[in-house]
Amino acid sequence: MDYAFVYKQQDDISIRSGLLWFCVEGARTILISGTRGAGKTSLLSALMLLLMKRYRVITVEDTLEIPTDVFTKLGYDMLSLKVQSAITGEKAEMSADEGIRTTLRLGDSSLIVGEVRSTEAKALYEAMRVGALSNTVMGTIHGENAYGVFDRVVNDLNVPRTSFKATDLIVSVNKIKSEDRLTERRRVSGITEVRKDWNDDPLYENGFVDLVKYDIHKDLLNPSNDLLEGNSYVVKEIASRVEDWAGNWDAVLDNIKARGEILNAISEHANATKNPSFLEAEFTSSAIDQYYDIISKLKEEYGSAEGKNIKSMFDLWLKNKK
Repeated sequence: MDYAFVYKQQDDISIRSGLLWFCVEGARTILISGTRGAGKTSLLSALMLLLMKRYRVITVEDTLEIPTDVFTKLGYDMLSLKVQSAITGEKAEMSADEGIRTTLRLGDSSLIVGEVRSTEAKALYEAMRVGALSNTVMGTIHGENAYGVFDRVVNDLNVPRTSFKATDLIVSVNKIKSEDRLTERRRVSGITEVRKDWNDDPLYENGFVDLVKYDIHKDLLNPSNDLLEGNSYVVKEIASRVEDWAGNWDAVLDNIKARGEILNAISEHANATKNPSFLEAEFTSSAIDQYYDIISKLKEEYGSAEGKNIKSMFDLWLKNKK
């Protein structure tokens, strides 16, 4: 299971990947949108590596694409539910919405929905709106951007507007074509926060806030001023529950950057050693485990974990990996 796609974007991935890791750990609801073949499921599988292993992970799919057996071997507590296809409608299997409701009876778990495209959307959003899902929720959906997701969920799948607000982040992935249109690249084209203080249309009522934006001319992902200046309700809500971060935006950004620098270091190490296996799931998972070990050691010794110290200790660990 190769996660090179996650690392290939030609920019300093610190803010982008660090932000996603921060929000996955912070039990947010995240939809990955894009057209067919844009890399939605690849990115979803990569983000699943960022889930904390102490929680059960439940996947709900009509077509089994997520490599749950690989996650199980890596130490994740996985439960895979195969549900009825919205297209073929196999009678022997439970419907997608029944699958979602079944997960609610299984306790505190992270929920991964392979693709949000039918009746399961209403059940999913009803559960998210009332707080029945207390951990991370992620899934993929067809749509080119944040507004395309809103249009799909509300107008096509008939989810109420108020329920759609349960979405925290929309990560857009797209295929970017070359000038001669002969080649294309898969890219994360934006990370958008869904605000809660709008009524009818989030596009015209400032309900969407770009936290990271793609520059097609430079092939770069850049953090927005809203993110850098602390204008993210989602990130603030996560931070408010952690003593070291509450009310300290500099500490929040320091942690986000440290997470991203760890993933960036893995990419650089793979290039330097010419060993692509460092970009695969097994090593990425062990590196994430190492991050949490470092955090524990720093807090025990110094009472806090600053980004520079996290990165320094991680670099020492990574240096010995050949």
